[in-house]
Amino acid sequence: MGALRELVKRMGLWRKYIVLLLLRSPFDAFRTWLLANLMKSIFRCLESYHSGALWKLCVVYGLLCALLFVYNGIIWAKYAAFSAKVESCLQKKMFDQILSLPLEQIDARLSGEWITRLNSDIQAAFTMMNGPLNIPHLVVAVINTMLSCLLMRKSSLLFLGITWIFAIPQFVLNDKLVLKAIPKLKEEAQSAMAENTSAIKPLITDADTILLYDAQALMMHHCAETSNRFMKINMKMHVRKALSDMSMRLFGIGGYLVLLFMGYSLIHSGTMAFSDVVYCFQIRGSILSGMFMLIACLNNIKTNSVCVKRINDTLQE
Repeated sequence: MGALRELVKRMGLWRKYIVLLLLRSPFDAFRTWLLANLMKSIFRCLESYHSGALWKLCVVYGLLCALLFVYNGIIWAKYAAFSAKVESCLQKKMFDQILSLPLEQIDARLSGEWITRLNSDIQAAFTMMNGPLNIPHLVVAVINTMLSCLLMRKSSLLFLGITWIFAIPQFVLNDKLVLKAIPKLKEEAQSAMAENTSAIKPLITDADTILLYDAQALMMHHCAETSNRFMKINMKMHVRKALSDMSMRLFGIGGYLVLLFMGYSLIHSGTMAFSDVVYCFQIRGSILSGMFMLIACLNNIKTNSVCVKRINDTLQE
């Protein structure tokens, strides 16, 4: 996050970026509140035999949802224009910086290294700032999870405790399997991509010379080696993320079954009404979706932050 903050400040877009993130963030939280209260109100009307009030509920909540989606569309339109400006500004700064470097400094690195920094690294930085399951969704997930926890605490502290008992191991496993290993693997992947790009480039630019000296087999073997190294590193990252996803699903299903039996017991004993249990399940789904989004965002941000650091290093040279 520190590398991203430094990069955004370099572009002079820090304040506008923060404002747009805050304007985007309330959508999921308010939608969670609307849907949970709608479900609770509907079942309460059915339990109390006031079915005549259902159409009023649907009209009121329908208008609120429409207003919320209109607000979200307006903010997204503003954010799309900002994203285009960010990408253009970042590419121009990076390109101008590379052109301003001394020739000796440029020749000190492989050509594939500069191509990777100018293309792959910039795309990763742009994705981290504006792409799905990165910084924007991280803010959304944090606010949505906090609001959902407050709503469930108000309704049932027991359900909230069970939800978090199954949620905490997911964060621990994700930290051990993914967050600690991803930065190093990403650095290795970027280095392997640069080597692979440098190995492929002569096949295009120096094809006549390679044919003249009958070096096709040697060059293709070198390309295959760099490609295999790049593929193996990426596979290691994918395997770790897959294990993290598997643990999230297992703990999520386990928590759902425990809450299902607990809700049945509370309804059967008359401690809670069916509408309150439905409300808690709706909020729990929002908590889990926010947590899954949070974990995915942290993994992607940790991965892309390596590229942001490389961009900052280039801009400081």
